Amino acid sequence: MKPVATPSLGTLEAWMQAVVMHPEGAEAGLRSQPARRFIAPAARDPSAVVLPSKQLNSLERLEIYAHMYYARLVEVMEGEYPTVRQVLGPSAFSAACRGYIARHPSRSRLLNGLSASFPDFLARTLPRTHRHRLAVDIARIERAMEDVFDAPASTPMTAAEFAAVADRTRLWTNPALVLLKLRYPANTFMNALRRGGRPRIPRPRATRVIVFRRGFQVLRRDQEPEQFRLLQALVAGQPLAAAVRASIGRRAGSAERVAQRLRGWFAEWAGAHLFVR
Repeated sequence: MKPVATPSLGTLEAWMQAVVMHPEGAEAGLRSQPARRFIAPAARDPSAVVLPSKQLNSLERLEIYAHMYYARLVEVMEGEYPTVRQVLGPSAFSAACRGYIARHPSRSRLLNGLSASFPDFLARTLPRTHRHRLAVDIARIERAMEDVFDAPASTPMTAAEFAAVADRTRLWTNPALVLLKLRYPANTFMNALRRGGRPRIPRPRATRVIVFRRGFQVLRRDQEPEQFRLLQALVAGQPLAAAVRASIGRRAGSAERVAQRLRGWFAEWAGAHLFVR
């Protein structure tokens, strides 16, 4: 077929994007409405735009780019969600990634935000088995790990600054901190896997996890329910005394017992650099 009149660079780029980003491959992309809108003759004969080589015809050359587009982005997500991939299995994980990318194509030259909605996508699309629901909770943890890694730097409070904290003080929390309420003991399961164990898929059990960055290290820890509620209140900006009253139930025990628990929690949080200047 005779080549079409030379399109503008913008038209050519938009056509190429429509072809190679189609979830069913370049052949389906050529026939898609977006591609036909930009360069209609190429739907009948792609050589009108892309010449064949000695070894490959025009469609085969386009299929290389179509494969590379999805393969590269799936590879990125494999690095971000290694435990989810392990729980779902490579094939199911790859299929989930391709489905996600088809609905949420990359819109930036940076890839750190590509999979921001992946946990919610899994929650909507995976079967409702214990394994798959556990995978959703693990995805929320692994997404949080990516987010806190990229969060702004901050300076932790010193011991002297902690000593000066009063009841009405509002504490500033580390921007590299994410609080998660989960339906499964996903953090415990992840720890077992990463130690080389072969844990069974657990039954549902509500858990609370914090993911944070201390220096250049991303960490995650389970929290007690009241401990988590207190931290939530502090993150929301409540003064210290008000946050404690709102978080510690009347059945928490004696004043001495409550004070002991608070000391333990704040010692843990201070060591984790959760409070900053």
